[in-house]
Amino acid sequence: MKKKLLTLFFGLWCLLYWNIDYAQVSGNPQLKSPSLTTVSPDKSPTRLSPELRKLTDQNNGPALRSLSVQANPVPANSALDKYLQMQGNGIVIDITVRGNINSAKADLQKMGLKVTGVYGRMISGIMPVANLPQLESISSIQYARPAFKPFHPDKSRGTKDKGNKHGKDDNPVISQGDTAQRSEVARKKYNVSGKGVKIGALSDSYDNLGSAKKGVRHGELPGPGNPFHYNKAVDVLQDLDSGGTDEGRAMLEIMHDVAPASELAFHTSNLGQANFAQGIQDLADRGCQVIGDDVLYFAEPFFQDGIIAQSVDLAKKKGVAYFSSAGNESLRSYEYNFQPSDVEVLGPGAGTAHNFSAPGDPPVYGQPIYIPPGGTFICSFQWDQSSFTASGVGASSDLDIYLLDIDGNVVAGGASDNIASGDPIEVFGYGNDTESPTFFLVILKFSGPDPAHIKYVSFNDALFYLTDPAIPGILAPSLYGHAKAAGAIAMAAAFYLETPPYGVNPPLVEQFSSVGGTPNYFDVEGNPIPPLVRRKPDLTAPDGGNTSFFDPFGDGDILEDADAYPNFFGTSAAVPHASGVAALMIEAQKIKTITPDQIRGVLSQQASDIDNPWTDGFDKGFDFSSGYGLVRADKSVGEVKFPNSYFKNLKLAAACSDNPAVTRNWIVSNPNPFEVEVSWFLPGTSQKGSVLAEPGDTKFSTAANKYDKSSNSALAIINWEDNFGFTRVDAEFSSNTCCGKDAVASSGIQSMESITKEDIARKNTAEIYPNPSRDNFKLYLSLYDDQPAEVQVSSLDGKVLFASRVMQSNGVIDIPASGFKPGTYIVKLKQGDFNKTFKVIKQ
Repeated sequence: MKKKLLTLFFGLWCLLYWNIDYAQVSGNPQLKSPSLTTVSPDKSPTRLSPELRKLTDQNNGPALRSLSVQANPVPANSALDKYLQMQGNGIVIDITVRGNINSAKADLQKMGLKVTGVYGRMISGIMPVANLPQLESISSIQYARPAFKPFHPDKSRGTKDKGNKHGKDDNPVISQGDTAQRSEVARKKYNVSGKGVKIGALSDSYDNLGSAKKGVRHGELPGPGNPFHYNKAVDVLQDLDSGGTDEGRAMLEIMHDVAPASELAFHTSNLGQANFAQGIQDLADRGCQVIGDDVLYFAEPFFQDGIIAQSVDLAKKKGVAYFSSAGNESLRSYEYNFQPSDVEVLGPGAGTAHNFSAPGDPPVYGQPIYIPPGGTFICSFQWDQSSFTASGVGASSDLDIYLLDIDGNVVAGGASDNIASGDPIEVFGYGNDTESPTFFLVILKFSGPDPAHIKYVSFNDALFYLTDPAIPGILAPSLYGHAKAAGAIAMAAAFYLETPPYGVNPPLVEQFSSVGGTPNYFDVEGNPIPPLVRRKPDLTAPDGGNTSFFDPFGDGDILEDADAYPNFFGTSAAVPHASGVAALMIEAQKIKTITPDQIRGVLSQQASDIDNPWTDGFDKGFDFSSGYGLVRADKSVGEVKFPNSYFKNLKLAAACSDNPAVTRNWIVSNPNPFEVEVSWFLPGTSQKGSVLAEPGDTKFSTAANKYDKSSNSALAIINWEDNFGFTRVDAEFSSNTCCGKDAVASSGIQSMESITKEDIARKNTAEIYPNPSRDNFKLYLSLYDDQPAEVQVSSLDGKVLFASRVMQSNGVIDIPASGFKPGTYIVKLKQGDFNKTFKVIKQ
């Protein structure tokens, strides 16, 4: 990604833009060498993560060795302590299983695990801390780690408390995002309200604060007593017992603002990754056609689709339009090639250091990091190896990451045994209780082969130092996890006051929105794949609108609006706005054939373009900051409103082949901004199949076929359904004399440069299939001229049995022959100067 002069502007923006730090600070601090501290990370065999072993030691004595009792220990991750989800005498954990999942679940339940979710190879649940040591005895367990409280990308903008008050019964609190994305216009113009559509939300909690009934009475939520007669209560599948902020209810309020007649459902996402993944399926199975979440687990894979991403893709296959928040980390990530050395920065046996410097520059083994006094730093660090939790194929290398203070002392780190866990992931945190803001990150390879790529994402308050010479790899994409799943519609955010309805055109993306572009290097089976970079985020929707209660930072109301209600910022707030629009689109497309890909495609096609603030010039169309732009609900709903057709026809073309006598290649051109399921077949042969035609060109191949005994030729036919459910057809003919753009002579293939597309006129194609036939005859037409054609069927003695004037020149024509006796018939086709006669056998 070509960036602006970030090294200059980013730090300045931090000072001017809400005092939010997402960038760099000037300075060139140096790590003292040699280090004052050496470490001896504990890699003894265990099925418990260091955090769980630490809890075990604290509660049960030194039953297990832990980092806290070693000489020269790695300090405890104090900043992550508040993310441990303690439930009474238990803790929420994620357990990876290498044996039979059901057997492991039964064993765990006997040991006191309260299962909260099962998905793939993972079981989530609440385990009594006193029983944690018993996990070592279960042979089917791969590893157990805390399910750290997931990150919810909501933001504060620097607000002022103006005395928040609840909405009156006749004046519910409505998000200004409803106006910013023009969903208010869409409802009025097209008479839609989301009726008949169910929307699900996944977040922390629904009613831990105890005020949901008040929201119903005041019209912010549906349910008995709603003053506008939206009486169907929110379907709460699972809620947290306590400790939530009710961010899920805030999302549901916005969904209700945008699509007030839609049914709503909720499932917590906070009780482990398997709980989240299973919750997606539970909502889909409960009838939700749209689902939105605002959750990110620190340990979700960067370079592979984890179990939550896989669940998202499965929900999409079930017909669910799935929206997910992109995150609020802007470019707060480091991503670079792993550069090995033989330097043992933290002492013999601790591992050899990664060199952070650019090739040719002096080596740098400690990357300077700025953490303001009183600030915190949460870090998720990963490398490009397969994750056992995602695929069953585990990491082959063990890497560790440490945070050092200005004097070279290790103050925090992630040093689990990645070979034992199977996951190339380290998560750690640090709270700066010193006066110095300067720290250094050290990355060590403890064992195994060198990875090719490493990456970490920074959460909370840490910044990059702007050094001289510069450290390459900083300011990398920060969007990761299930938001970049193929089936997810990842949402960036735009402050509602910076959108066209509020006078800002083109709209502006929130600069904290996470930037996409992180590749996948592995598939879900653990196989290496060429780098796969998906276009994420997909779209942008408003944030900063009102809710009736949600105030997680205690800041109250913003100064920019005239009311006294709290404002909901972050990509978390963008998700429910877009989810509500999807519900309006589903209702508007009355025959209910619209697919999640079509929803994504139409929203993208109709969006207001937004510039990527981190690149030079205006980025037209898609960019990795705002996707395709700001959702325009009225345009999107109008596009799918019955009886409009928003499907553009696909085209089939023959493509050149290295050996057309053996293999023919074909290209399906899809002009739509969404995927289309396409079936293909070769008449007169058994060859058939299907392809998922992505926007643009998709290739498939067939075997060459002796079509009429005289020439080696092939006719391929494709068909697909449009948004009305009608079948559309196209076909193409390929022979030894024509192979797509290139003429093919008997001696071989002419060069592509010698023949252009304009040099080859489209040939008239007409075929009868199947032949022989047991029922009606089907006449396939692909005629160059767009004019009527005459079709006649006669017996061998010349008796005319059927005659028709056909008004179409392309497609499939049914000839009623079910009443014909078995035998041979003559079909004649005439269009202008084109004549063709067929012999058809009726069986």
